[in-house]
Amino acid sequence: MFHSDGDNGGSKCGHGALEGCCGAHASDMDRIISEMSSLKSELMLEISERKRAEFELKKLSAVLEHSTSIVFISGKGGEIEYVNRSFEHATGFSKADALGRTPGELFSAAGAHSHEWSGMLSSEGWQGALKNVKKDGTPLWCKGVVSPIREETGEITHYLSVFEDVTEKKASHERINYLANHDPVTGLLNRGYFIDSLAGWIEENPGPGALFLLDMDQFKFISDSYGHGMGDEFLMRIARLIQFNMMHIIPRHLGSNGECMVARLSGDEFAIFAPVGRVEAVQIAEHIRKGLECFYQPDFPCHLTASIGVALFPEHGDTTSELLTRADAAMYRAKEQGRNRFHFYSPEEREIEQMHMRLKCKEGILVALKEDRFEPWFQPIMRLSDNSVSHYEVLARMREKDGSIVLPGPFIEIAERFGLVGAISRSIIGKALALQASLKNAGKDLSFCVNVSGKELGDREFLYFLKGRIFELGIDPRNIVFEITETASIYDLDRAISFIMGLREIGCRISLDDFGIGFTSFLYLREMQVDYIKIAGSFIKGLEKNLNDQLFVKAITDVARGMEIETIAEFVESSAILGSLRKYGIDYAQGYIIGRPAPTPEFHSTEKASGL
Repeated sequence: MFHSDGDNGGSKCGHGALEGCCGAHASDMDRIISEMSSLKSELMLEISERKRAEFELKKLSAVLEHSTSIVFISGKGGEIEYVNRSFEHATGFSKADALGRTPGELFSAAGAHSHEWSGMLSSEGWQGALKNVKKDGTPLWCKGVVSPIREETGEITHYLSVFEDVTEKKASHERINYLANHDPVTGLLNRGYFIDSLAGWIEENPGPGALFLLDMDQFKFISDSYGHGMGDEFLMRIARLIQFNMMHIIPRHLGSNGECMVARLSGDEFAIFAPVGRVEAVQIAEHIRKGLECFYQPDFPCHLTASIGVALFPEHGDTTSELLTRADAAMYRAKEQGRNRFHFYSPEEREIEQMHMRLKCKEGILVALKEDRFEPWFQPIMRLSDNSVSHYEVLARMREKDGSIVLPGPFIEIAERFGLVGAISRSIIGKALALQASLKNAGKDLSFCVNVSGKELGDREFLYFLKGRIFELGIDPRNIVFEITETASIYDLDRAISFIMGLREIGCRISLDDFGIGFTSFLYLREMQVDYIKIAGSFIKGLEKNLNDQLFVKAITDVARGMEIETIAEFVESSAILGSLRKYGIDYAQGYIIGRPAPTPEFHSTEKASGL
């Protein structure tokens, strides 16, 4: 039993040792398995990262290949190692043409200057635009960047170049600039560029110079007979002929470096400027005239002639405006004398010059109306009883393109002559009424006195316009005074009264301007039922020295007061005159001592408005 127990005990001890050994082996196996699992995970991660990197590389490669930008990669020395499809398409060079060659070598082979690529391969990189040529020699404008590619140590290994083909944009821009300066039909300089260039020449040169204006005789007949298309063809041939003639005659007078300007101003009117004196100008004018006279084309069964006007700088004018106006007057005289000739400007053409200046002023008014450059200015009218200012006369002003202001004197007469004064009145009055409505909404209740030309008094459409604007803007009609100007032009009193009554019906008030000159009969005051009369300034300016003026002003005041009409004195420019007006019982005063015209109504204090 004892022995048996010993065996059992030994047996038990041996089994424990085996268990220890097995445990140790199990621990090693777990560790090995864990390490293998970790290695497998790392390997899988590395493979995944490599696949992702390969995918990203493929994606990047696809982006480069299909990019619309021109992309190529160069080695450190500049040799091209990669080009994308856009490179091949834009330049005409294949990959085989490009690989292994520098951009300078590649493009210079097609005719470009290789030095344009020098300096691009630098540590700072490069960006800008440059002109290359394609493989076929046609221009290729590129805009882009060249960037260095560095390894981890910072050393440059390659250069990445990315460019945009801007050839079409460049051509479009050049075309726009060309059209801005050239006539689209003939290719000559256009009017605007010619005038600017002539002005620039005048600023830099003391002279001499000659301006030639050419007008084709009977061109309207050709255009009407053969159509505008054939008319344009005709003008193109004329332009080429003029240029050809100038190319041959200018070297005789100016040498090989002589330059002249040739332009089409409008229609069948051409202009030439050459830096020559009178003697040379005579020869040039005759050469041009003969050249045009001899011009004959089988498809135009008529002979061509031109009337030429010549103005000399600085003899006939020292500005572009003067030269153009006087050359135009000389050209008109050449037509009067029988056409197919040239004529130099002379003082006898003053009348023609003035006519053309009026026509030019008319064109300026039309352009200003189109560009909305007429604007109202405001001059205060002071009530003499308390020195208050709540009335303003609305005055017309024209703003030039350079921002300067033109007074009405130079343009009103022309506007009336050509029937444009109505359009100006609509523009001025419309803006003034809009401002009046705006000021009323802001708590400033002012009265505006607006001028109406005598020629508009019978215009029913103008009356409807005025009524419509007043009701549309919600203005109190009692705060609008319509001042009838240029009374001598009113030839139909009945129509004038009907117009005035139409305004009075809605509550507007009426003033007669320049009273004592145009309306010499006090009968008009009763017939027109006016509210104010404005005494002509000619009676006010000399009021302190002229006894007749004093008697006249006093008489007007007495009659007006008896008819319950208020009086306004204009051109009040001194405190002495202001004192006399108060003595005579004048109700209102207007003049520089009270306030000058301004773009907006200026609000005057009682002390300032008093003029004292």
